[in-house]
Amino acid sequence: MRKEKELRRFLVDTDTGSDDVWAVIEALRATDVVRVEAITVVCGNLPLDLCVKNAMLAVDAAGTYAPPVYRGMEFPLRNPEAFYAPDVHGEDGLGGMDLPPSPRPVENKHAVDAIIDLVMANPGQIEIVTCGPLTNLAVALQKEENLAENIKKVWILGGSASGTGNMTPKAEYNVYADPEAADIVLRAGMDTLWVTWDTAVGETEITPAEVERLMNSGSGAAVFCARCTRTLREYYRKTYGRESFAVIDSLVMTAALYPEIMEGVFRAHCAIELAQGEMRGHFRMDPDTQPNAAVCPAVNVGAFKTKLFTLLGAAT
Repeated sequence: MRKEKELRRFLVDTDTGSDDVWAVIEALRATDVVRVEAITVVCGNLPLDLCVKNAMLAVDAAGTYAPPVYRGMEFPLRNPEAFYAPDVHGEDGLGGMDLPPSPRPVENKHAVDAIIDLVMANPGQIEIVTCGPLTNLAVALQKEENLAENIKKVWILGGSASGTGNMTPKAEYNVYADPEAADIVLRAGMDTLWVTWDTAVGETEITPAEVERLMNSGSGAAVFCARCTRTLREYYRKTYGRESFAVIDSLVMTAALYPEIMEGVFRAHCAIELAQGEMRGHFRMDPDTQPNAAVCPAVNVGAFKTKLFTLLGAAT
């Protein structure tokens, strides 16, 4: 009798704006690869309650199964305010869809405790994929001293391989939003792989023709993804003068699901700039010093898009 394939086990940590929605839906539809055990929500793109609402809606839109969703940290570790981006994702975070909440309840347990409990009950089995600021994971690491050694791997969308940023000239959003949290995660000694935001620049961006492909696919998940990025598309048009747009968090999820799409992965000693000033949140890399993390600066564009559109139900 043939042994059934053992699924990898994911915990997805997200600040659910429109590109995070793509990542959540991808993970939930990759039912032959992973089982999403939990979704933990953190402040970031939007106020926390709205991020939680959108995470629940993304689960519903995926149309597969519904892992528990947990409400997490409402503010960065050292800042009483988060860096919201309604101009990027829309006031509702979903391009102005203005949907009612999911009828399913959010879990009562705090996301930090959910991370700790899931990992400690399943040592060496849980991979964490982070699509937003690292506040939830950082607080969990501080609360449970044995957490790091029991996490199988952490996939992080954060930092910049080129040294430039999308939040400031030197800092990428997820790291800049909570540099202290990123520093805690980086120094925890875990197996981490950072998919830098550079991967989402250029040919990995979604074109108008590909939006039409999603809309005409007949897949509810694909249509939802196309619709929720309406404000994001307009933001790229107004800010950068181009019709294509990046769904940044889909890059880390696709890489986590299918590591073979990654290109140019290297190990380096990485550090986070914490001082106030223009360098705050900068993701520094020194390949010539003892490495503490792996970095993915690029993906195979064709493989990425094939995997992405297949998962969303819009394969050619």
